[in-house]
Amino acid sequence: MAYIFSSCSSPINSINDPHFDENGVYLDSLGPTFHSAMPSSLDFFVEVSGSMNGFFRANRATAFKTDVWAIVSNFGNPGVYVPSNTGAIAAKYNGEQFKVKMNSGGFVSTVATQVPAMLEAILSNLDYENGAVAVLISDMKYSPVGNKAMPVLLQQYSTDIRNIVGKYPGSAYSVVGAYSEYLDAKGNVACEKSPYYYVIIGKDVCVAEIRNCITTILSDRDNYLDNIETGFDYKRPAYSFGVPDNVIQLDNEPTFFNYDVSYSDTCKVVLNLDLSDFRWHIANDEDVLRECLKVKSAYGSDIEVGKINININNHHQKKLERLAVASVELKLWNMRMDADVIEWTLDHPDFYVTDEFLKIQNATAEADLTGSFSLSDFIKGVFQAVQNHWNQEPNRILISKTN
Repeated sequence: MAYIFSSCSSPINSINDPHFDENGVYLDSLGPTFHSAMPSSLDFFVEVSGSMNGFFRANRATAFKTDVWAIVSNFGNPGVYVPSNTGAIAAKYNGEQFKVKMNSGGFVSTVATQVPAMLEAILSNLDYENGAVAVLISDMKYSPVGNKAMPVLLQQYSTDIRNIVGKYPGSAYSVVGAYSEYLDAKGNVACEKSPYYYVIIGKDVCVAEIRNCITTILSDRDNYLDNIETGFDYKRPAYSFGVPDNVIQLDNEPTFFNYDVSYSDTCKVVLNLDLSDFRWHIANDEDVLRECLKVKSAYGSDIEVGKINININNHHQKKLERLAVASVELKLWNMRMDADVIEWTLDHPDFYVTDEFLKIQNATAEADLTGSFSLSDFIKGVFQAVQNHWNQEPNRILISKTN
């Protein structure tokens, strides 16, 4: 009797879509998902130059000092390197030594900022392929003061950065911006919200882990500005399904059957996207997620993205661990055949930043304490050398009227 019933019933994949067998089992290889990983080692590098002095004034509190110490000490006080005037890696301080010298104004300096030299020195000693990560803390204002060719060097800055980064394929970069008070030489507040940065360098999965930790610490203190990153292979997102409407999920397959048009012309599938380790904009801004999520029908049904509920917990299980899950309604109606396939992909917002950050990175003068002179050239150079990638092959969901 079972044989007779099964041979007379319609298959779930009644349209013979090649990505599913007749019973609705998904045949495609999903491929790896992107998950962050703890680095094998972590080093901090703090730029000490004249443009950084306002963060370092002796015996005066700034958000810079508070946040830098909170971040460095969070990772077990690995110590802090201070690059020399040439950018070469010079002195290393243990956590307590660095804290004392930072608080007492010991890093107030008159030297210029040599970003290309610092970057080259860091990368040449960074075993990023085996999980090592470096964090450069700097205002990122490139200022080759004293060099007669300064105007030319500034014009060539993005090319120089491209050439340096291009020598290290497989490296990834996340620029995390923060705010702090900036004090004048007398200790008075010259700027309430002056930007500086944590430039995280390493293998993409390890950079994502440190980016999440640093951004969470800054966000908890309302000092987070924005973030932009490149050199990542985001692969594809991990996902699951929520409770559907007017369809039934087949086991754990991306397959739904018993779509009953006599009950309602519309059926709904809830797609749960794990966005925890992706760039924060995707989860923090629903409009960005809607723009990045591409959804279409393979066989002509009408489809749209309905409600999106995003749940974010940056202290998951009371740890410094980000959990961000977006529950996305996929609504399908007007099915022209007995089954259809929803194809979806998740793109990533390479260059999207807030208007505030765009204005900050396009500052035209080094003396502008509210902006970051030359940062846009640095970002341009890194993006020219390494790009972001992700899986462009669509994920698929089979919807069938078969019951």
